[in-house]
Amino acid sequence: MTTGMAALAVNPADVTKVFLTHLHSDHIISLPELYLFPWASQGRNKPLQVWGPDGTRSMMKHLQEAFAFDIHIRRDVDEKFSAEGIKVLATDIREGVVYEANGVKVTAFLVDHGPVKPAFGFRVDYHGHSVVVSGDTRPSNNLIKFSQGVDLLIHEVGSARKELMVNLFAQRIIAHHTTGEQAGQVFARVKPRLAVYSHAPATEALIAQTRKHYGGPLQGAEDLLNIEVGEQINLRRIVH
Repeated sequence: MTTGMAALAVNPADVTKVFLTHLHSDHIISLPELYLFPWASQGRNKPLQVWGPDGTRSMMKHLQEAFAFDIHIRRDVDEKFSAEGIKVLATDIREGVVYEANGVKVTAFLVDHGPVKPAFGFRVDYHGHSVVVSGDTRPSNNLIKFSQGVDLLIHEVGSARKELMVNLFAQRIIAHHTTGEQAGQVFARVKPRLAVYSHAPATEALIAQTRKHYGGPLQGAEDLLNIEVGEQINLRRIVH
């Protein structure tokens, strides 16, 4: 996580607010790194604020307990790092506005991730522009409701690989996600200025499924893709 931020010229110590869609391990596994390393190596001196579904406060409390020895040594004994910078302010959220300051409004809305309940998507509004992040979800009418008028819709898609579909376990997992064709139907109803996949690579098969229903601007998932939303929507790729 912090390596990706560095590639985008973002100081991890400046990232003090985190919004979690749900608590599946693949969505939170980098959170301990973001909690500890920017404090211990980049000098974060403000608490880390975390918003997420039920269980978020408990998870962050136990995360602090898990690293209690390291925190104590670095804060109180050895380096004397900022006591404020290792604090956590965690909130279990409900649907609605969860954050509003400096012209930024973050709204959480419920999505359908099968038995994983609650799971949220987020809408961010700032100075007349907006971005929606679906999180993991099946096609959701609630997402479509909260995405009206959005500039950028980042929506998950499941794998389109045929070989996975013969595996019953894989079928159960895919049933909790959105197919390429279903994503196309969502994009067609929302009509964002730009639709972007997340969660799975943009294979030719996936794009073909989406294009059955949606002919608008479409971008595949790419690591370190920087999307600037304003009067124009600009894509900037980091060249290694």
